[in-house]
Amino acid sequence: MRARRTTTVLSVLAAVTVGHLIASRAETGLGDKPFVTSASEGRVAHLVYGDVEVTDVTPAKYVVPQVSTELARMAGGVYLLVSVKATATREPTTFRGAYLVDQSGRQYRASAKAECALLVESGPGIPAYAVYCFDVPTDRLAGLRLEFGRGSLTYSTFQGDAIADIDLGITAADQRSWPKTDDAYLAESTSLAPIELESVTLTETGS
Repeated sequence: MRARRTTTVLSVLAAVTVGHLIASRAETGLGDKPFVTSASEGRVAHLVYGDVEVTDVTPAKYVVPQVSTELARMAGGVYLLVSVKATATREPTTFRGAYLVDQSGRQYRASAKAECALLVESGPGIPAYAVYCFDVPTDRLAGLRLEFGRGSLTYSTFQGDAIADIDLGITAADQRSWPKTDDAYLAESTSLAPIELESVTLTETGS
């Protein structure tokens, strides 16, 4: 969900370079091809073990940690804050795999430095919510998709499992405009309630 509140903080900005590219599937050579269910933002992908929906995609230049004494994180490219709703349908499930994939097939892992979600857990029929923060090169935004499932954080593969492949709806016009943003948001991770991103106003910067 889009931000509706603003908090003023003092912050020293720490630049973070773009460095979360994993590789293309062809380069890894790991695992069998996954069983893919395609969807788009706002539409549910029904997998054999759970339902997955991207509810929002928000560009940002900064992500601010929940701990007020920590430095704000500045994107090396542009942060994409991808809000996800995941609901296990058969048994308690940990959704460990969340990667962005560009039009050339390259995968990008969520930024650990942004202190957003890296995985999300759901009980049967109990929706869980997460915000993933990806630091993406500015020339790779258009056409990005989210690959999401039980997966693995160790390998850039879903090893023959069922996954959701969700078009984020990012256009060429978005690719031109989003890198110009100066927006900052408070870092969010996971919750059993829908997450509303909180806008942050940075009132003091330094090196």
